[in-house]
Amino acid sequence: MIRLSRTIRFNAGRSLWRPEWSDEKNRAVYGDEGPHGYGHNYELEVEVEGHADPETGMVVNLTAIDRILREEVDAPLDHRNLNELPPFDEELNPSAENLARFILEYLNGRVGDDRVQVYKVRCFETPTSVATYQI
Repeated sequence: MIRLSRTIRFNAGRSLWRPEWSDEKNRAVYGDEGPHGYGHNYELEVEVEGHADPETGMVVNLTAIDRILREEVDAPLDHRNLNELPPFDEELNPSAENLARFILEYLNGRVGDDRVQVYKVRCFETPTSVATYQI
């Protein structure tokens, strides 16, 4: 099995504040972020795994991965409020943990043929804060 990774960067805002909780409970769990939240300069590392194609020698065309990441991740998320986008608008809090899981599950099946799968997504909110989700 061979693994390849690509990294993209995007900027997005989010609030972890839960409207159904009291201000006190939100502050106890999330600190002083408040209901308006703040933005992050996200760095997202997507790792795929698979077997090399005997004809091309590649697991997946990295140009295709770059296009998919631009179209499927960067375009819908960059400079957006994650709380306003599905599934974060109703179902999920847009934590780095949930963002990494959602992106991995969303991208699987879009990155190539049946020889390739997204194995791991690492979502950096800051250079020192990262959430990793892998299958």
